[in-house]
Amino acid sequence: MSKGDYNVVLEVDNDLQFQDFPDTTGIGGVGNSDQGYNNPNYFSNPSQPEAPTSNSIWSVDYYKQYFNVDTNQVSERMIQSLIPLKSNFLEVLGDNPDLYGPFWVATTVIFTMFITSSLAESIASYINEEPHAYDFVSLWFGTVTIYSYVFFASLAVWGATKYFGCQPVFLEILNIYGYGMTIWIPVSFLSVIPNNTLRWILTIIGFAISGYFMCKNIYHIILRSDAKITRLLVIAILITHFIVACIFKAKFFSYAINLSVLPDAGKNIIGIGN
Repeated sequence: MSKGDYNVVLEVDNDLQFQDFPDTTGIGGVGNSDQGYNNPNYFSNPSQPEAPTSNSIWSVDYYKQYFNVDTNQVSERMIQSLIPLKSNFLEVLGDNPDLYGPFWVATTVIFTMFITSSLAESIASYINEEPHAYDFVSLWFGTVTIYSYVFFASLAVWGATKYFGCQPVFLEILNIYGYGMTIWIPVSFLSVIPNNTLRWILTIIGFAISGYFMCKNIYHIILRSDAKITRLLVIAILITHFIVACIFKAKFFSYAINLSVLPDAGKNIIGIGN
């Protein structure tokens, strides 16, 4: 080879360059950590976007939104039911009616009525010198009565207002009935006092406060319709609530004391009794 030929070979070698080609196999290679097995999207199909997750009505997650309340909110709503003249309860609820409060209030009323009535009956049995046995049937009676009243009365009012075009929200009506039972908690404790006249007065007060609270707030829903017949729904609500109040009085706030076994001082303390 001549010297000229040798110079040509050197010029060709100087033009040689190495080029980097990306590794499209996704396996190994330098700088392909985002394209290999370490990539979390490696086994996913990028052409199909992820479907949005939705909670079914049969799932627990669906009902979490209805328990999104704290102690202060529940306490405020209970106080509003005890002072119905203060403000509009629907405004207090806002866009956050809950299921926790109505269930908790109804359950508390059930156990309060059972405990206080059992205590009052045990006191009466002791005074009458009679044996006393706890009536757990009354617990089941109270459970069925109160839960059924709160739920089915709310459902009936919702159906009636829905029929007349009042655009009701079932949870709002359920909250009105559920929180409206709050007054029966202090009434139950005060009804331990062995005076039948006082117990009747307490029952009437409980009926008046809770009945006014329910009718006042449901009336705001009724006003959304122009049908005059919907005003009669308030009367039906009061009649039904009065019947329930009488059931409470007969089942939980009634017990007899034999005044003949008491000295005169005891009779004066108890008063009318019975």
